[in-house]
Amino acid sequence: MTVKIRLPPVFGIRERIYGNTIHQIVEPQALIEADLASYSSGKIKGQLITRAFGENEALVIETGNVPSDSFFGILKAKTTTTLDKSEKIDFSDADWISHPMLPSSSSEPNYEQHLKDIKSSWYGAFSYLPEDPNQDVKGLRLPQIGGVHAIHAHWAVSDQPATIVMPTGTGKTETMLAILVSAQLTKVLVIVPTDVLRTQIAEKFLTLGILKEFGVVAASAQLPVVGVLKHKPKDIAEVDSFFERCSVVVTTSNVAGQSFDAIQERMAFHCDCLFIDEAHHIAAPTWAGLKERFSARKIVQFTATPFREDDRDVEGKMVFKYPLRKAQDEGYFRKINYKPITVFQPALVDEKIAEAAVAQLREDAKYKHLLMARVDSVKRAQEVFAIYKKYDEFKPVQLHTGISKKEREDVRRRIISGQSRIVICVDMLGEGFDLPELKIAAFHDIKKSLAVTLQLAGRFTRARSDLGSPTFIANIAEVSVREELRKLYRQDTDWNFLLPQLSESAIEEQVSLAEFAEGFANFPSDIPLRNLRPAMSTVIYRTQCKEWTPEGFLIGIPGIAGFARLHWAVNPHKSTLIIVTAQKVPVDWADIKDIFNWDWELYVVFWDKGQNLLFIHGSTNKGEFKQLARSIAGNDATLINEQAVFRCFSGVNRLRFQNVGLTRQLGRLIRYTGSMGSDVELGFE
Repeated sequence: MTVKIRLPPVFGIRERIYGNTIHQIVEPQALIEADLASYSSGKIKGQLITRAFGENEALVIETGNVPSDSFFGILKAKTTTTLDKSEKIDFSDADWISHPMLPSSSSEPNYEQHLKDIKSSWYGAFSYLPEDPNQDVKGLRLPQIGGVHAIHAHWAVSDQPATIVMPTGTGKTETMLAILVSAQLTKVLVIVPTDVLRTQIAEKFLTLGILKEFGVVAASAQLPVVGVLKHKPKDIAEVDSFFERCSVVVTTSNVAGQSFDAIQERMAFHCDCLFIDEAHHIAAPTWAGLKERFSARKIVQFTATPFREDDRDVEGKMVFKYPLRKAQDEGYFRKINYKPITVFQPALVDEKIAEAAVAQLREDAKYKHLLMARVDSVKRAQEVFAIYKKYDEFKPVQLHTGISKKEREDVRRRIISGQSRIVICVDMLGEGFDLPELKIAAFHDIKKSLAVTLQLAGRFTRARSDLGSPTFIANIAEVSVREELRKLYRQDTDWNFLLPQLSESAIEEQVSLAEFAEGFANFPSDIPLRNLRPAMSTVIYRTQCKEWTPEGFLIGIPGIAGFARLHWAVNPHKSTLIIVTAQKVPVDWADIKDIFNWDWELYVVFWDKGQNLLFIHGSTNKGEFKQLARSIAGNDATLINEQAVFRCFSGVNRLRFQNVGLTRQLGRLIRYTGSMGSDVELGFE
């Protein structure tokens, strides 16, 4: 009987050490066409695979022992498939217990030499082969090629941490793999935010993803040895024993970030490069510690949004950013259909959103799309799940931390298999949940962060020929979102236009800030300029000088010689001076020299040469800084004050109310208040 059979990969290394795993594939998973026949010899029963290995045969068994020299290879499966009319038989979960490429059990591996051989096999094995859909040529996408080139260009001139910004779904993981091979990196530590993503990323590194299949990496290139670090090493010896066996180590930010300093330093000792995936999740303390340990190593961060959920930027030089708009133009993203509803009664909102979402799911029946109902808490998930339960035809499930780990895994399997086509979850199912069939998003609770909204949009808009376009459903009566997102959730909004616009605006803001901060040379790293948050207050001086002398501030700040700390830098391209000072201040409750408080002050000085204006901001917000202004711009600098300040309002018409009507709702009663007159606004102060 001739059938197609999926064979499992052959593992050259398959170890477990300190509860962590180390694997290397020497022969990838394969789909072959062969003859399959029943086999019986004494107590051994199984199935025989022929016509796939020349004149040799492979045997599939469930139990028992067979002499390995009797067959080309022996597979031990959990269950041997019953011969029927199936065109495909899947043995991918089986294990090769005998195969010509399996290492000898008696040989002690030389890990150092083995890793050198792997690296050597990558020399000249990488090709920048671009995809060409018109010619049906598989290869690297434009953003992947751009990202790899950008990293090599950056490393040619700088050791500074680098950030690659690519929208979700454009191929960040393959870009990592391409960098690994093209740069012939010796040992890489890959940090991800979640356990699920750790597993998925590790599996990609084990096979080099699609790079070999598409011919981007030559067939002669060996696959890396991949370690999955699930537990924090207890001591240096554990780090050494684990890392010396691996080409790539994949772990989570919790495991790496919460390890002792000495453990992190030893990890950095072994690695020549650090990859951080979904870098917008790396919290400031975690990032600061890891960056310090890997300061002498190459660092690459990958993210779809170069700003964290707390509105802080992701540190590192942004060497490549692929616009969301271009991802749409190139067809990597499907266009979004936005179907808002308008419901003002809070008790009815969830019911109406569910009705609209399920109606869309039925409309998309031929595509077998999945519906995700998003909420912001476990309690809300349970409330919304109770509404969707009546749509039993789609087998609704809920996925969140309120159910056991075993239940969560079962739910994941049901979603991936398509058995359940409605899932209610908190946030977005988590990074790493790569399921293109997710095409309908029901926003029962609107996510108020642009970063997460962009991540979610990327999750739903991934293109595939057998799938339709994504649909977003939200209640436009919900207005409690940030101003940047409010226009997304309006009637007749075009998400395909606005979302790229919001994304590009936010990214350009980060790029501009980074470029501005880089203009200040030699500022201490323990006071990162990008994290300063000065107020907007300022005093303004009119100047007569042809050039300013920012270094003159040294005689312009009273008592500066007695400061315990003084840091300053000038950005000559932006005509901006930043000064940070600190003094030791005695405490009231003790007369002890070694007990004191720090009194920090920030000065920001900007000279607008075109308008001959000098702007000075001081964090104490005290005084006019006359001595500082004259030390920088000359003795003829004059303060702009009193009536001259208000001339900037020339031509600006202030909004004035003359007729105002207000409606207030108290229980079932409606109260209306009307006010009229030229000074009506005084009544509302």
